[in-house]
Amino acid sequence: MSDQKPPNAVIVFNDGHSHSLPALHDEYYPALCRMADGLLGDLPVAEGIVTELFDLLWKKRQDFETLQNLKAFLYLSTRNACLNYLRKSQRDSQAKSGLRRYLDSDHEGFVLNEIIPEEVLQQIHTAVESLPYQCRQVFKMCYLEGLSNSEVAERFRLSVHTIKNHKVRAIGLLRLKFPAQSSLA
Repeated sequence: MSDQKPPNAVIVFNDGHSHSLPALHDEYYPALCRMADGLLGDLPVAEGIVTELFDLLWKKRQDFETLQNLKAFLYLSTRNACLNYLRKSQRDSQAKSGLRRYLDSDHEGFVLNEIIPEEVLQQIHTAVESLPYQCRQVFKMCYLEGLSNSEVAERFRLSVHTIKNHKVRAIGLLRLKFPAQSSLA
């Protein structure tokens, strides 16, 4: 078929005449496949993309008023579909690479380094919250806020000796809850 279409070819296509799509396919499919293959470097994928575009073209056939509009749609859609395919391929490749790195890494190390500490921290938090009120407050101020014994004593208006006793009591109670980890002091 020649490049010149009669003016009513698009009208015939728009009206859904079944013979018009194969004619357009025969004329533009090879050029669109070459263009897509040039962008992708993969002829089977290029052919699949162009075939899908002709399906889309048929669904949108009533949107085209001129042959020029139809050709612009085919070429721009082919280019965009190829670029989308390349972007998706790149994302898939990066995801596979990340998964491969994860699978190649030490799974047990991941569990030990990421999941278990969260569980241990939760257990410690629960244990600290179960301490008697004054022991808990002294423990938090000394060990979590970093205050000195004298600063805590001043806040509670207690002696430094009493603060030390509360710390010893808190550590003792926590050691009972975590017997294997008795190096909390």
